[in-house]
Amino acid sequence: MSLQQHLVHKFSSWKPPPPAVEGRSSGDVTLSFSAGVYSCLTDRLLYRVEKKEKIPPWVLVYSGGKTTKRIDNLAPCHPHRFRLQLVVRPSAVSGLADTLAQRCGGEQAARELLADGDESQGGEERRTDTPWLQSQWSDETWTSTESDGTAAACFCMAVRCGYLKQVQQMLEERPQLLSVINYSNGYTPLATAARKGDVNMVRYLVGAGAELEQRSSAGQTPLQLAVLCGHTAVADLLLEKGADFQARDLNQLRVEHYAVDSCAPDVLRLVLDRGGDVHVRDSNGWTPLFRAVCQGAKSEVIEELVRRGSDVEATDRRQLTVGAVAKLLKDRQGRRRESVLRAVDGQYQHEKVIANFTRLTKKISNFNNLFKH
Repeated sequence: MSLQQHLVHKFSSWKPPPPAVEGRSSGDVTLSFSAGVYSCLTDRLLYRVEKKEKIPPWVLVYSGGKTTKRIDNLAPCHPHRFRLQLVVRPSAVSGLADTLAQRCGGEQAARELLADGDESQGGEERRTDTPWLQSQWSDETWTSTESDGTAAACFCMAVRCGYLKQVQQMLEERPQLLSVINYSNGYTPLATAARKGDVNMVRYLVGAGAELEQRSSAGQTPLQLAVLCGHTAVADLLLEKGADFQARDLNQLRVEHYAVDSCAPDVLRLVLDRGGDVHVRDSNGWTPLFRAVCQGAKSEVIEELVRRGSDVEATDRRQLTVGAVAKLLKDRQGRRRESVLRAVDGQYQHEKVIANFTRLTKKISNFNNLFKH
């Protein structure tokens, strides 16, 4: 393959670095562009920048040879997304290989440069009916017109959507975003990622220095949210990183109570295996078992708590017992949940036998009376 063919193939499948944010104001964003390994061909290149919209999905906002451009007339206090594509000028395509070899000091050096910068993305093949030679589109750059609140909202949205590269870019620009609170739901970035179950995002945020015990507006820790949503992998990761097992929210709930609320036996087992206390109480005086019964948890969850040594005679602040609450519990058909009663009420089987015996003796008595008459 000739150097020209090799260069055309490499360039058309190459993805350039995303635009870098150099500055912002209330109505514009200044971006800078890099040609990466093709920087020696800067005078032969054009830069095309598109902005994310709804309809159409991408709109061209700049096309030219400058490596820095201010994008004007942007909505104030609003998040924006940009991407970059490099284009070789039509007049330079035919002699591109000769130019590269001359500036690199020979054809062999040019091939080595292409090999070192091999970041092919397997994109579309170059169209042969056009004189243009185009690269692939870069990854997106997320930014916003100037406003601390908007930057925070943009960052929280990137975390919620799982856009790890954009989160990295925004944290490099503004490290303080790591501890912001999303005022729409009261969650910190780490809490948002933990609640979603995004293990990679949680790992990155913790590695970047996110506070493990930073609370949401409801006093919930990231560990509690991960457990509540049934994300075993995230909960396990946070525990490995040193998350506080004994933290309580505004209602004095601990992670054991959240494990019950998750209705996920695997999460409950993880919490209990890591040292969870089945006797811990919340502001109502409810143990995890009491909470499970009151909230109609799965029989498997209740049976697991009983096997782990939960006190079936425990009472809450109103002096109600677990057994008394279980007798009030009904299933969807309005019937008693006998599996729960068997697990928490030691006298249930005896009472049931007596009740059955009473019904049987009444039937026998009625049968005898019928024959007497």
